[in-house]
Amino acid sequence: MSPIILLSGFALLAFFLQAFLGFQQMKHFGNEYTKMRKDGRVAIGRRPGKIMSGTIVMFSLDKEGNIQYGRLLQGTTILARFKNYSNFDHDHIEEITTDNPKLKKEISITRKAIIDAVNNYQLIVNGKEIPQKQAPLNRLFSNAKNKMIKGVS
Repeated sequence: MSPIILLSGFALLAFFLQAFLGFQQMKHFGNEYTKMRKDGRVAIGRRPGKIMSGTIVMFSLDKEGNIQYGRLLQGTTILARFKNYSNFDHDHIEEITTDNPKLKKEISITRKAIIDAVNNYQLIVNGKEIPQKQAPLNRLFSNAKNKMIKGVS
């Protein structure tokens, strides 16, 4: 068998395996969110991983904005799963600021995800929408387009 055909077969297999596992992770996220949503409001924060690990934190909130419990997904692969996260249980979500002692004990990527959850909560409570972040390819094309426009001017 030709090495190119063999290599192409492995690449195709890897692509489908990643797509399947990515779908499973999205399904896992949906199931976790649905369970938490039954308990009340949910604040979600994320710190997407590009090269390093990504993080998603979800806080189940009561009507006053107190955190009932949290769930944390952190990892570099699509095999990562949500785990219980109780560091902020019973705290009011708006009391979590960058100088919060509990937040300072967290690693950088977890801190960023938690602050994102707090910011998202505050936007929604104030009747605003969470701004959509551009996908990496869109950002790349926008940057290239902006550079071309600046070069023409």
